[in-house]
Amino acid sequence: MLSILKSALNANTKEMGIVSNNIANANSTGFKKSSTNFEHIYSTHNSTDPDKFSGQGVNISDPRLQMSQGSLQVTGGALDLAVIGLGFFPVVQGNQIDKPYFTRDGSFNIKANGEVVTNDGLSVMGFMGDNKGVLKNLVIPTTKENTDQSISIISNINVSSKGKITAIYGLDQEVDIGNFVLASFVNDQGLQPVGNNRFQNNAKSGLPKFGVPMDGAFGKLEAGNLERANVDITSEMVTMLKTQQAFSGVSRLLQTEVDITKRLIDG
Repeated sequence: MLSILKSALNANTKEMGIVSNNIANANSTGFKKSSTNFEHIYSTHNSTDPDKFSGQGVNISDPRLQMSQGSLQVTGGALDLAVIGLGFFPVVQGNQIDKPYFTRDGSFNIKANGEVVTNDGLSVMGFMGDNKGVLKNLVIPTTKENTDQSISIISNINVSSKGKITAIYGLDQEVDIGNFVLASFVNDQGLQPVGNNRFQNNAKSGLPKFGVPMDGAFGKLEAGNLERANVDITSEMVTMLKTQQAFSGVSRLLQTEVDITKRLIDG
């Protein structure tokens, strides 16, 4: 009995941690909430009669990611991009193209050298120029040398729904830079969270498939917007209250079991 009650306490503690993490990230851009997945533990028995099996407690398997669409927040930023539908932005640390991370957080910036990066400095991958077969770190030059050797400074950046990047230099010099890319997975709920609203693929998710927005099943980009977390605070608070009540109830049962055992030993 003690082991069964202990498993219930552990399960409720894990669920409380998951719910707390959801609430803490309710205002994080592109955050995807997780939910608990309870599993019953039964003793093994050679008989096929279900009455011969006895319960041994409860367990929580790996948290289950909820990839539902978050609401959009208007920012007006030229490189604030929200994905509507299927897809993740691939980002990498430096030139480690073979070890990409994937995120729905499209709040990007430009470094002094023109490289497109996340808020914490990871490089955003995409197609440069007309080459749509090779993934590279996206670079939007901040200046352009004209035919008369004068220099024009970038004045505006436009990103279409299909991810096409167009830069304006000076007053009206329009240059096609490249294309943002999205990644999709056979099972995106199997992705491994690694912090900072980023994920890595694994055996559960399958390998990434890359493509441009609005190509096939890929979603579209909404420039000047960011995707908010898909966390419903009211729902999470209700779950937290239920978990607290369950934890309190199991704690009282555990104390009762300890008292009974102690009286039996002393008697």
